[in-house]
Amino acid sequence: MIRFDGVSYIYNQGLNCEKKALDNINIEIDENKIIGLIGKSGSGKSTFVQLFNKLLKPTSGKIFINKKRIGLVFQYAENQIFEMTVEEEIGFGIRKYASEKKIKKILEVLDLVGLDKSYLKKNPFELSGGEKRKVAIAGILILEPEILILDEPTVGLDLKSQKEILENIKNLKQKFNMTVIIVSHDMNVISEFCDKVIFLRDGKIIFYGDTYKVFDLNDFDLELPWTKKLAKKLTKKSFFVPENIILFNDLVKYVAKKIKYCLHKEDKKEK
Repeated sequence: MIRFDGVSYIYNQGLNCEKKALDNINIEIDENKIIGLIGKSGSGKSTFVQLFNKLLKPTSGKIFINKKRIGLVFQYAENQIFEMTVEEEIGFGIRKYASEKKIKKILEVLDLVGLDKSYLKKNPFELSGGEKRKVAIAGILILEPEILILDEPTVGLDLKSQKEILENIKNLKQKFNMTVIIVSHDMNVISEFCDKVIFLRDGKIIFYGDTYKVFDLNDFDLELPWTKKLAKKLTKKSFFVPENIILFNDLVKYVAKKIKYCLHKEDKKEK
């Protein structure tokens, strides 16, 4: 259970500069799903996720979470790195473990994020941006979180690194049946990898539901993912695409199937 009952949060309460970041949030979040958290800067996203692992306490309302281990990977997670080897960085959270057990767990999480044992003695500060991000995520995974929260996990990365990070996250969710929350401004990321979406505006939740539905609500003024843009253009050209298709592979399969059907129909006419 992950439930927020009437949760509000006010920064600098009682001062002239006080600001209400979250306003009466009521939500029960589906578990064991990948949830996208979207909204413009200042909408309350960062405050929302920091309430999960008690970095902040609500000004009012209650939070009920039946999971004990919550991992939060901050935006530009590589800035969290401080040790001089990948082994020390990833193993910091289990530094009291016996040496043999510690190395075994480090190797396990390295493999989970797509890195191998050759990285153990490398200086994390000398790795590529994508590799640093993977090391930072591994440092959280070694603590075996039941809920994994990632704040802009792809920001600043090239397309190849973005895809690797997101595919790893998807695989981790499937393997460990975790609840994953991805905070992102990139609607391509949200559409391709998230089962559901929470949309925050001015500290309020204005939508929570299936990902494909959020892109069909015109009053939300969202930048559409490129697959949705293409689907809408095809529909305007009388090549109807169902609203629930937003994944690239699903779009390709649907278009291919429809073309095959049309060609078959034409062949029958000619005969």
